[in-house]
Amino acid sequence: MEGRFNAAQKALKYVKSGMVVGLGTGRTSEVFIKLLGKAAKEKKMKVVCVPTSNRTKEAARKAGLVVRELNEVKGVDLAVDGADQVDRKMNLIKGYGGALFREKIVDYGAKKFIVVVDESKLRDELGGWVPLEVSPFAVEQVMRELKRLGVRSRVRRKGDRRFITDNWNVIVDAYFKKISNPERLNLVLKGIPGVIETGIFAGRAWKVVVGNEEGARVSIRR
Repeated sequence: MEGRFNAAQKALKYVKSGMVVGLGTGRTSEVFIKLLGKAAKEKKMKVVCVPTSNRTKEAARKAGLVVRELNEVKGVDLAVDGADQVDRKMNLIKGYGGALFREKIVDYGAKKFIVVVDESKLRDELGGWVPLEVSPFAVEQVMRELKRLGVRSRVRRKGDRRFITDNWNVIVDAYFKKISNPERLNLVLKGIPGVIETGIFAGRAWKVVVGNEEGARVSIRR
């Protein structure tokens, strides 16, 4: 918890009054939202926030922030989002919270994209379960295609039912022991009919803020 707080607090310094800020989904993002709401009130900062999920929208409104949909703004100045894994080249796996589709739209479209994580999310190389947002119509076909490619997959569930995203789609998690070329794998997976988006975010992060119990450090894409 301390690492998430320190990372979120460090990222807050990049937010300036007048910005449109994209807000990610997840535990670290929720810490950032609370801090942003407090800062906006105390410093009288005028910020407009674009949430990436219904959960984030509710958290932002609760924090007293001005919320708008993406189509209601001219663009996003800064996106601040968490990640489930970050490799040495600042590639990411995201989507364990199920919001990867909207997150990728907002994060990739922002002028600058900052990732906030604690040290437990750092990897030498990405690997493990990669979330895919899939049309309900195509779930079984997508899983058959993954099997044909030698990839193990499973439909994410919430209790005894399928997990349904805010876009009314299904999450299929696909397992890769190691991902040596995230950008290429992203393209391969998106080439499967029925896959709407993947949780691989390659080459888009501007800065990664890594928090621990002592504080936070910043890595910058060269």
